[in-house]
Amino acid sequence: MSYRIGVDIGGTFTDCVVVDDSGQRSISKSLTTHGALYDGVVNAVTVNAEERGISLTALLDQTTQFVHGTTVATNAVLTHRGAKTGLITTRGHEDALIIGKVFAKSAGLDERELIHASQLHKPVPIVEPEHIFGVAERIDVEGEILAPLDEASVIAAIDAALAAKLDAVAVCLLWSFVNNAHERRIAELLRDRAPDLFCTFSHELAPVLGEYERAVTTVLNAYVGPEVAGYLRVLERRLHDSGLKHPLLVMQASDGLTSVADAARRPIVTLDSGPTGGILGCQYLSDLYSEPNMICTDVGGTSFDVGLITAGQVPLEDEPVVSQYSFRLPKVAVRSIGAGGGSVGWVDDGGILRVGPQSAGSRPGPACYGQGGSEPTVTDADVALGYFDAETFLGGRMQLDVASAFAALERLGKPLGMDAELVAIGMVRIINAHMADLIRRATIEQGNDPRDCVLVAYGGAGPTHAGFYGDDINAKGILIPADSTVFSAEGMLTCQVVHSAETSHALTSPFDQSDYAALSAQFKSLEASVQDQFRVEGTDPDAVTLRRSLKVRYGLQVHTVNVEVPSGTLTLEHGKLIAERFEERYAQIFGAGSLYQSSGLAYEACRVTGTLSTEPLRFAPVARTTEPVSVAESGSRRAYFERLGFVTTPVYDGRRLDNGHIVNGPAIIERMGDSVVVPPGMIATMDEYQSLLLQPRPNADLGGGERS
Repeated sequence: MSYRIGVDIGGTFTDCVVVDDSGQRSISKSLTTHGALYDGVVNAVTVNAEERGISLTALLDQTTQFVHGTTVATNAVLTHRGAKTGLITTRGHEDALIIGKVFAKSAGLDERELIHASQLHKPVPIVEPEHIFGVAERIDVEGEILAPLDEASVIAAIDAALAAKLDAVAVCLLWSFVNNAHERRIAELLRDRAPDLFCTFSHELAPVLGEYERAVTTVLNAYVGPEVAGYLRVLERRLHDSGLKHPLLVMQASDGLTSVADAARRPIVTLDSGPTGGILGCQYLSDLYSEPNMICTDVGGTSFDVGLITAGQVPLEDEPVVSQYSFRLPKVAVRSIGAGGGSVGWVDDGGILRVGPQSAGSRPGPACYGQGGSEPTVTDADVALGYFDAETFLGGRMQLDVASAFAALERLGKPLGMDAELVAIGMVRIINAHMADLIRRATIEQGNDPRDCVLVAYGGAGPTHAGFYGDDINAKGILIPADSTVFSAEGMLTCQVVHSAETSHALTSPFDQSDYAALSAQFKSLEASVQDQFRVEGTDPDAVTLRRSLKVRYGLQVHTVNVEVPSGTLTLEHGKLIAERFEERYAQIFGAGSLYQSSGLAYEACRVTGTLSTEPLRFAPVARTTEPVSVAESGSRRAYFERLGFVTTPVYDGRRLDNGHIVNGPAIIERMGDSVVVPPGMIATMDEYQSLLLQPRPNADLGGGERS
C-alpha cells in the first residue's frame, strides 16, 4: 500500500488528507500550533495514521508524495513580524520604497476602508530607512553600463548591514533585469563577507519592468525568507526522521508545487498557498462536473477566501497586494476578509454589533472550545443556533462547551439589551452578509454573473453558512465536496510540480519579423532556465512540458492579459494568432463589447512555465443506493432559520448518506469536520462523488420542522 498526503495550515486548524493507491481517502484535523507550526502538521498526520490503524512511521514510510501549504509567509507580512531586513539599491534611489506610488495608501483596501480618505496611510515599512544602502553604479534602459559598480560602496553597505545585525538583505538595482552584471557581483561579495545572511536578488526573483514593484517583491521575499526557509527545513527534517523517504513538496500561490529548496529561496511564492490549493481543487471539480464557471469559497477559522474559475481557467493576478504592498509575481487571484469561524463579535463606539476581522485563532479559540477563550465567535453563535452538536464535533474527537458559548454571547449582549440567542442571530446575519458582499465584489464587479456559476463551499465553516450566502447571491447551485473540511489540502493533491521564469520584453504594434525573432530568442532563454531548475532537482528536462505566455494589452491601456503563445520560432502568422487569443480572453474577462482594436497591441513580458506531471487525485464514483434516506437520520435538535425561527430540525449522519439520497430542508447533515446546514426551501442531493448539491426545492412551502 502506498499513500499520498496533503496538509494545509489554517488559522485555527491544520488539515490533513491521506489518499491510498486504491483512491480511498481519510481526513483529519488538529489545532494549529502557532508557536511551532510543524508540531501541528505532525499532529494532524499522526491522527490520520491512527484512524487507519497504523503508526506515523509506517504511514510516512509508505508515502510517495507529501504536499504542504503553509501560512508562515502570509502571517509574517500581515503581523509585521518578518526578518530585520536591509535593501541595497542604486545610489539616489534609496527612497523609492518609502515614497511608494500614488496608490500605496489604498492598495488592497475595500470600500469601507477607503471611505475616510484623510485617515489612509502608507503601508507599514518593512525596511527601516537607516537599513537602505545606496551603492554607486548605473545601467541604462538598453543594458549599457554608464557607471561601473563601486565595490567599495558595496563592501561598506555589507559591513553596515552586519553591524546592524540584519537577518536578511534584498538587492534591487535599476535596470538589473536588462543587465544583471552588477547584481551578480554584489551576490559574490555578499557570499564572501556575509555567507550566513539570507539574500534575495531582483534579477533572479522578478526580472521585470517596474522599479517600485520589483523592489517590493525583492524586499518582501527577504522579509519572510529566514522564517519560511527555517520552518520548511525543520519540517522536512522531522518528517524524514519520522519515516518519509521522498522530498517534501510545497504549494505555490501561482499554479503548482515546488521543492523545499526553491520555496526556501523564493518564499514569497508561498503567500496564500493554502487558498490556492482550494481553488486549484475547484478547477479539478470544474472539469469533473463540466461546470466551466465556479465561485470558490473557503470559510476557515480566521478568514473567508473567494476565488473564481471562469471558462475552466484560474485567473491570475499579475500585481497582487499583501498588506498594502503591490508586488510582481503572478498569483492565483484570491480575495479575503477577516470572516471565519473564529471571528470575534464586538460592540463599536456607536453601540453597533460587529463581527471580525479579529479572530480568536486556535489558542485560546472560540469560547466553546473550552481552552480559556472568553470572547464570542461565529462558532459560538453557530453552536447557540443549533448548527453544531457538542458531542460530534470533529467526529467526536473534540467536545464543545455549550455553556461557555452561551455565557460569552450573553456578556456581549448585555450592553445591547439582547440575550445570547439574539446576539447569535445577529452575528450570523452579519457574517453571512459580509461573505455575500465579498462574492459580489469578486464576481459582479468583474463582469461575472453569480447566477451562471456553481458556488463551491469548503473549509470547516463553509458548509454551515453556504446555504445562506449562496442563496443571497442567487448562485446557480451550491456544491459541497465530500471532504470539504480539508478541501484545500485535498486540492493540493490535484496539482503538478511547476517552475517558471519571466522577464520584461516590451514591444508595441505594428510588429515585424525582427520583433518575433527577438521574442523567440527570449522564450528560448527562459525555457533553458526552467529546464535547468528541474535538472538541479534531479528531473529529466525531457519529462517537463513547457508552456509559453505573453502579457498583452491594448496600446492605450494599462491592464494586461496573459495569452498562450505557440512553441518554436515565432512568425508574423503567429502574431495574428496571439492577437486572436488576446481578444478572445479579453472579451471573457471584460465583456464582448469592450474590445478596443483601434488602439493596437503592446507586449510587456514573456513567461515560460514548466510542468512535471504527477498522478492526479481521482474521485472514484460510487454506485447509486437503493436504501431510503431515512437510514441516515440520527435524530433532531432545535435550530434557527431566518424565515421560521427556532424549529425542531432533522439531523442526518453524513457517513450514511449515499449517491442518490435527497435531504429536504430544513435539515442538518453532520460529517467529520463540518456541519452542512440545509435551509428551508432547499434540498441537498448526494451525487456519485459523495458531494452534496444544494438547490432550491421546487414548490417549497418552507415547512419541515416544528417551531419552538
